[in-house]
Amino acid sequence: MTLKPNTRIELHGTAAFAGFPGVAPEQATIARWTAISGPRENMPGWHFVKFEDGARLCVHESRFRVIDNR
Repeated sequence: MTLKPNTRIELHGTAAFAGFPGVAPEQATIARWTAISGPRENMPGWHFVKFEDGARLCVHESRFRVIDNR
């Protein structure tokens, strides 16, 4: 799936288990793929996402759902 930059997504949360706290779902946006990230063809299904605090993370598309793709 190809997503445009600034597409709003929600990352799946995780349930608590064995003494580890759960993680609530978090919203983010798809970030631009930059040249320093390498060729996009080498990482099918992976996207860089940007959070409200400016942090960036590379996430596989199986770990989030699209909220708004305008």
